Amino acid sequence: MSDKTVSQARGWLLSATGAVIAALVLSTAGMEVAAKHAVSFVATDLGTLPGGSFSEAFAVSAKGVVVGRSSINANSSVFHAFVWSQDTGMIDLGTLDNGTQSTATAIGNDGVVAGFGFLTGDSGPFHAFALTRANGVVDLSTLGGPSSSPTAINSKGDVVGFSDLPDQTFHAFLWTARDGVLHDLGTLGGTISIANAINDEGVVVGASATAPDDFQHAFMWTRQAGMVDLGTLGGIDSVAQGVSNTGVIVGSSHTANGDNHAFIWTRHTGMVDIGTAGLDSFGEKINGGVAIGQTFTIAGTKHGFAWTRKDGFVDLGTLNGDTSSFAGAVSDRGLVVGNSFTPGNPSRAFVWSASSGINPLSTPTGGSSQANAINDDFIAGTSCDSNQTCHATLWKPPSHSRGDRNDDD
Repeated sequence: MSDKTVSQARGWLLSATGAVIAALVLSTAGMEVAAKHAVSFVATDLGTLPGGSFSEAFAVSAKGVVVGRSSINANSSVFHAFVWSQDTGMIDLGTLDNGTQSTATAIGNDGVVAGFGFLTGDSGPFHAFALTRANGVVDLSTLGGPSSSPTAINSKGDVVGFSDLPDQTFHAFLWTARDGVLHDLGTLGGTISIANAINDEGVVVGASATAPDDFQHAFMWTRQAGMVDLGTLGGIDSVAQGVSNTGVIVGSSHTANGDNHAFIWTRHTGMVDIGTAGLDSFGEKINGGVAIGQTFTIAGTKHGFAWTRKDGFVDLGTLNGDTSSFAGAVSDRGLVVGNSFTPGNPSRAFVWSASSGINPLSTPTGGSSQANAINDDFIAGTSCDSNQTCHATLWKPPSHSRGDRNDDD
């Protein structure tokens, strides 16, 4: 993948990051669970791979299996992908071909792991990979170009992402363990596309360049209909970032007056603006009836937010003493995790619920923490002590910490 292509892809990913979305109303029982969990998470240091000094976690399954990357040397210059469970501890997934670096970025509830690794040393072409119980680590290869990377996985282990083509453009792809084939999802007539999310029904969403101007538009892809243009909120571009299992899509779009607003899309309503007039917002993820993202405030700082049909747009606020927050993930029970911070200062991981508001997750004294993912009752991220020694961390309710639940198969 050329430097230009990588920069363009990353630009899309960053511009696609952001704000709010829609769905079903939280049940009373769900809110009671959220209230209980907001103050009852216990942190577990997952350590590092042998010889390493640094690790970080990016995703967790509903069984508490964690994936991420860990250094394997003291100066943290070489990283390997890992998978961790209560029974096995941290396992090194190795690298692809002659590469020295790899990272695991996602895990499905069926145990399939997705990530990427360099093919030679620690730079140059990189490929997406999948770890399955049947086949071990599988190089997903590319659509004919040098590099590919995963962006998301569903609970069935279907992986989406983007891959280079021979002509230096890149397209969204879908890979499933059932056929082991990297499928090119095409474009909306333009030259490039990227897949950002996939639900358990196999619906893929992302962004694609359109013809003839190559402006990016949010898309939905299904096996029946192929790639469908979701349009915009009146501006020139849009991107879809998340899709619920009921088919509600969230993302961001420029409006006719140039603002960037979060949107929700359904088959019945089309694209609906859920942003606040005069303030940029970015729709990012949706799960269990709750959409999350980021919004700018009147003061110019950025806060995480949550949105439901019942409560509308809710600013998550910050932990005491901070000015900014970031909503990183949401569970199907409506628990939101993320990070609270003041620019230039260490961040602190938090958990938020509609009934309990924002509450800190345990952070080492004098250190920092970051929550990257939540699945069921499990939160995955990273904690750093006062000496900036950082390890992958799993936060879980005390019942799980006592071993009352089997965390692995």
